[in-house]
Amino acid sequence: MIWRYCVSGRVRDDVGAPLPGLRVRAWDKDLIFDDYLGEDTTDAEGCFRIEFTDEAFRSIVDENPDLYLRIFDADVGQELHTTRDRIRRGAGAEEHYEIEIPRARLAASS
Repeated sequence: MIWRYCVSGRVRDDVGAPLPGLRVRAWDKDLIFDDYLGEDTTDAEGCFRIEFTDEAFRSIVDENPDLYLRIFDADVGQELHTTRDRIRRGAGAEEHYEIEIPRARLAASS
């Protein structure tokens, strides 16, 4: 049986304004190589949705993904934010993130 997963969320700056046009990539943390799960671009409201199946990460030791996100400036390709220091171990079928990126970090990528 194939299990389906969904990671969704919203990306805003530190004053609450949505951040459209950013690339959000989902990863499963592993001991040697992390598994890429998928990506989406934030919409006008800063929202994203990434769907994947257990085939993207499942192994003998993984029943559920150990989930983290990486967020990139779509134009420059610079990483703006990551949740790698807050991995969601054994993530459920649906996970939601509310992410805030400081304006100073955004200005530095321009």
